[in-house]
Amino acid sequence: MKKTVISREEILEASKDIAAHSGFQALNMRSTAKVCGIAVGSLYNYFESKDDLVIATIEAIWNEIIAEVESTVPAAGFTEYVEMLYSRIKQGNEKYPHFISVHSLSLAQSRRDKGRAAMNSYFERIKSGLLCALHTDKSICLCFFNEKCGENDFINFVLSNILSSLAKRESCDVLLEIIKKVLNKNA
Repeated sequence: MKKTVISREEILEASKDIAAHSGFQALNMRSTAKVCGIAVGSLYNYFESKDDLVIATIEAIWNEIIAEVESTVPAAGFTEYVEMLYSRIKQGNEKYPHFISVHSLSLAQSRRDKGRAAMNSYFERIKSGLLCALHTDKSICLCFFNEKCGENDFINFVLSNILSSLAKRESCDVLLEIIKKVLNKNA
């Protein structure tokens, strides 16, 4: 007999599995309960609605992606960190097809604000990691930054370009070259 799921984390693992194998369109309370081997009503002890389940699943996926990259911040230079971040997000998008694009598309209008707040939360976490990598890279010339283009502006530019490259299924080679040419002292 299958063990009964008793934790939020186990439910999220099941929902991530559904997203990975069947896509986000198949993720709902009924399918998740079935995979977990519990009654649908039991899921409502953890998630108020399908939207809350989807938001939590997307957050869990971002946490999975970001955790590995964050552990490399002190060792990696900024360019290498950007390349690792791009690679991990790309792998995540391949493992969980289209998860980047489902943030707002799969949520009911009433939950979009909650979804947007969650998305901003992990984007801020990514930006924080980028900023940390920028500050720890000794080969970077911080003289590039000024009132018109501050460090946070640059980090927003980098993240925007990573996401844009992923959406277009392009590499981030151009972005990496720009970073090397603009920021590296030895370029």
